[in-house]
Amino acid sequence: MMPIEADFKIDESYLADERKRVIKLFSRSKHGLAGGFADAPALADWWNNQIRLQDGKCAYCETPIRLIEELINREILAFRAVRGEGRRGPRLELERLDASGPYSSKNCALACYYCNNDKSYIYSAEDYRIYFAPAKRAHFESLLKKLSGN
Repeated sequence: MMPIEADFKIDESYLADERKRVIKLFSRSKHGLAGGFADAPALADWWNNQIRLQDGKCAYCETPIRLIEELINREILAFRAVRGEGRRGPRLELERLDASGPYSSKNCALACYYCNNDKSYIYSAEDYRIYFAPAKRAHFESLLKKLSGN
């Protein structure tokens, strides 16, 4: 497989925007703050730390979220519209590794919308990572070829 990470790194400006977005999202969420986090700023700090730990990639398919964002922006990959002008797809999402467990720093990771939606509560994190995530990554790599004109 071709390396797809090089051109899609996370920078400090991206992290600053993510912190603001996460605080806004979870401060106004009708579902309240995700379980094991004290408040929205604590969740945002954890979130940005996870982005760094995961090198800006989905916890499952390991595709850089900036690549997915670019594919969406170029209309090569579809996204899901949500209320207002929101879109699911171009940002990492909070994912419970064990769907029956709580939202907490030990039971969460950040996943792309496509893996998060696909895994749902049906598969364990381990099974999804082994059996389905490689196909998802291969799909994103094939879309990258369209992006680069190859």
